[in-house]
Amino acid sequence: MKIIFFGSSDFSMKALEACLESGHEVVLIITTPDKKKGRGLVMQPTPVRLFAEERQLPCEMPETLKDEALLEKIKALTPDLFVVSSYGLFIPSTWLTVPAKYALNVHPSILPRYRGAAPINWPILNGDSETGVSVAEVTHRLDAGDIFHQIRIPLDPDWDSEVLNGKLAELSYQVVAFVLRQIGKGTELRIPQSDITSSYARKLTKEDGHIDWSKPAEEIHRQIRGLVPWPRAYTFDQKKQILILKARCGNKTESAGKPGEIKEISKDGFIRVQTGKGHLLIDRLRPEGRKEMSGADYANGKRLTAGYCLGQS
Repeated sequence: MKIIFFGSSDFSMKALEACLESGHEVVLIITTPDKKKGRGLVMQPTPVRLFAEERQLPCEMPETLKDEALLEKIKALTPDLFVVSSYGLFIPSTWLTVPAKYALNVHPSILPRYRGAAPINWPILNGDSETGVSVAEVTHRLDAGDIFHQIRIPLDPDWDSEVLNGKLAELSYQVVAFVLRQIGKGTELRIPQSDITSSYARKLTKEDGHIDWSKPAEEIHRQIRGLVPWPRAYTFDQKKQILILKARCGNKTESAGKPGEIKEISKDGFIRVQTGKGHLLIDRLRPEGRKEMSGADYANGKRLTAGYCLGQS
């Protein structure tokens, strides 16, 4: 079979490797254009483009998929499959009729749960016990096509979304490899999704990171883990933003004190903060305009004492 692969991010790489090692032919790779990144806003190519150049694989980087000339080029390649993994651009319906067999998408959730833009973050934010990777047909409806295969994994309560991204990327290799084998043998199975049990993983916003100290410590801990690397959970101290980088739950029931109140500045490097239910132990943070440091170093540097309240903006 001939495959055209669509992908852009680090997450895409394992699915691409599965395609290349499947015994089928990847006739073209399509990725997004170079983007300005970093403090210097230097133009940087996607990881997929770098990989394609290193392997001398054919690669296109269109600004949009509304280019008729590119569509004609795709048709001329007579692909059997599209495989899409963390591509980043909308694929028009006119393109979906091009593959002789299927257009497939690698989605990092247990569909029909968490259709949409942030399926890795929301299972952590919501405190789910499991997540996974699905391969589903691309249709005109967002992440709603028939499921060809999915694998589930337990969601470790200490993983942040960056760690989970890596775990699911590894898993995507297995899912894609399985589906390609099944299609190659003509034994693929298609399971329609249920809209009744579906949920939507909306796009994250900067405001999602603002910590409400009146919430339970466990919920704030999930917020800190679920918003890595962006937008990050944050609080304020005298109108200065503080990013909370690493924390853990302490006493889960203690509630004597004001939400956001520092209860302890530990010699072990953390600060203990009162929440609406229980304590949160902040290990690492980054104050606005400064480098990362321990919670205790921040408190000592600011000469804070027990009883001081964070969250003041």
